[in-house]
Amino acid sequence: MTVIRNVPSQLILAHAPWLLGGGLIVCIVACAAAGTALLFAGEIAGVLTVLVGAAVPLGIFALAIKRDQAIFDAAADTVTFQRRTLFSYRNHIHPLGLVRWVEIEDFSDTARATLTFHDATPPYPLVEAFVSGNRPGDTANIINNWLRHLRSARKDTA
Repeated sequence: MTVIRNVPSQLILAHAPWLLGGGLIVCIVACAAAGTALLFAGEIAGVLTVLVGAAVPLGIFALAIKRDQAIFDAAADTVTFQRRTLFSYRNHIHPLGLVRWVEIEDFSDTARATLTFHDATPPYPLVEAFVSGNRPGDTANIINNWLRHLRSARKDTA
């Protein structure tokens, strides 16, 4: 996830698969253009090109491309998770006081950052997909450091 805002009162992280989404859009436009050119040339195969060549990537785009956002808000004392696809929007809000920390969930050579809670609330993955590289660990470190500073500041004022 990418840090959008990191101030003592608020931490906002976001993830959007721009490269995959952009590649799918290029595929959709190219197949639609090729199919349309075939149709104008009098070829019936243009219909199949448009339907299969553009509709399949469009379906993948609609179902698989998700924009995730995590908002840790000290003033509201909440953590909000937002997930958007082309057709849906999900919003989960949890009290910030119930958040324990972020752990790394490993699967083979990939991982994802998962938020854990003090109560029986099941762990919540910040991003549904597992990815390779250091990004999940970096995300966990950023959130855990922000939580540590928040808890320290609240302890000092109490």
